[in-house]
Amino acid sequence: MDHPDSIILRSGLTMGGIVLLALFSMAGSMFIAESSKGDAAAINLAGSLRMQSYRIATRLRYPAGSNTTDHERVVNEEIRAFERRLTELWQTGAISLTADDPRHQTLKAIETFWQATLRPVLETSIAASAPAAYLRAVDDFVIKLDAFVKLLEQDTEAKMLLLRLVQGLALFMTLVLVLIAMYQLHTGVVTPLRDLVALAHRARRGDLSVRARHVGNDELGVLGQAFNLMTADLSTLYADLEARVEAQTQALRVSNRSLELLYHTTRRLGESALDDATYQALLAEIETLTGLGSVRLCLIDPVMRQATRVFIAGPHSAKVPPFCQRPHCESCLGDGATHPLAADHATFSIPIRDQQRQFGVLIVRNPGLDSVAAWQLPLLEAVARHIAATLQANQQSQYRGRLALLEERNAMARDLHDSLAQALSYLKIQVARLYASANSTELTLETRDIIAELREGLNDAYRQLRELITTFRLKMEHPRLEDSLREMAQEFRRRGNGLSIQLDHVDWTCTLNPNEQIHVMQIIREALNNAVKHASARQVRIRLDSAD
Repeated sequence: MDHPDSIILRSGLTMGGIVLLALFSMAGSMFIAESSKGDAAAINLAGSLRMQSYRIATRLRYPAGSNTTDHERVVNEEIRAFERRLTELWQTGAISLTADDPRHQTLKAIETFWQATLRPVLETSIAASAPAAYLRAVDDFVIKLDAFVKLLEQDTEAKMLLLRLVQGLALFMTLVLVLIAMYQLHTGVVTPLRDLVALAHRARRGDLSVRARHVGNDELGVLGQAFNLMTADLSTLYADLEARVEAQTQALRVSNRSLELLYHTTRRLGESALDDATYQALLAEIETLTGLGSVRLCLIDPVMRQATRVFIAGPHSAKVPPFCQRPHCESCLGDGATHPLAADHATFSIPIRDQQRQFGVLIVRNPGLDSVAAWQLPLLEAVARHIAATLQANQQSQYRGRLALLEERNAMARDLHDSLAQALSYLKIQVARLYASANSTELTLETRDIIAELREGLNDAYRQLRELITTFRLKMEHPRLEDSLREMAQEFRRRGNGLSIQLDHVDWTCTLNPNEQIHVMQIIREALNNAVKHASARQVRIRLDSAD
């Protein structure tokens, strides 16, 4: 069943009303026309009766024939013609058969007057040839006929007035219905349809915020509701698609930045020396590409688990954070896994770890890192692994270089032992023979002194050569200078009777290459030899210190 606000129903009702008004107008016109049938004939016949009455009067006054018989015949013919017309007047249909109808009463009175008054007077006048009485009576009869004609005219005019009234009312109601239909068409069809077309054009251009104002219960209102629902769904769908595209774009952007950072990290660590400038540039790039507020690199002593060097992005030293307890670095190192350093999860410690060996930590500070920028932690862990792998490879390279250097020095020691040491040994033997021969031979005192000095010089040269060979054969089985010095101290303790050697390297944070370590080891060995041989020392303290 259609809703009362349906456009189709309202349009059908309007068209039906117009059709009903048209049918009413036509039916009224037909009814009035049918009721007016015979009115003209009745008026004509009434007028002819009036003329016929005067014609009879004329025949009475001016006889047409020369004899009386002809005169009576002519008058009787006129009388019969009058009565025939009077009978025809009843048969026109314009006179109602209802006794209370004014036209019926008037015509009945005329007929009665004719039968009761005028015809008897007329017969008397014919017989007496005296028309005076008829002439006096015919005027009253004509007055009655005039009244009857007037009544017929008024009745006809009333019917015409009724016809005009019906036609005018039908036309007025039709115009009212047409105006109502046009108003409903404009407000209920044209305006909503125009708005829907305009909204459809705007929606086609991408504006999905448009909403139809016409959301009634008619067809266009239902269409407007469907349009609003469609645009709302499309807006939600587009917003979801835009959010997904934005998420994918953000993910691609993050992936691109991550790949860029990993590439730059790998290239920088592989192409540059691991000095302060390299670390500072790397940290600056990390802060730039990740958007973090602060990134700090702490390199530790793997054995002592203490921070040896600390780097930040800038060239200047940074303020020590409140959580730093250097040299007690256990809170930052933790168990070798990424962990927060503050209750608000704004500061994280990321281990620099490779092959179960930890080289340091990345201290990262950024509010909301645990939720807003969670992608940064895996990226920073990957960067930390790259740094750890580079440090591991660098230490392995240094270890291989140290082995190569030691092998080269051992080869030099063997060469010295096989050549110069043997030559000096031969010279020592010859000098010993010369010295023995000098004791058994008469030589001057000066010659004896020269031979003694030569013997002493050869002994010193041989001793220095042996020390040099020992230095060349110096073993450095440890990558750290502290461990090598600790082993050297144990060696001198065994050689020196009651010798106490203390090694202090708390403030030592430098990393030396193999050549530098060998030179430092040689210097310290020479100093220990001097302390043992020449100073007869009982207590020696070796202190390693490095300035920032």
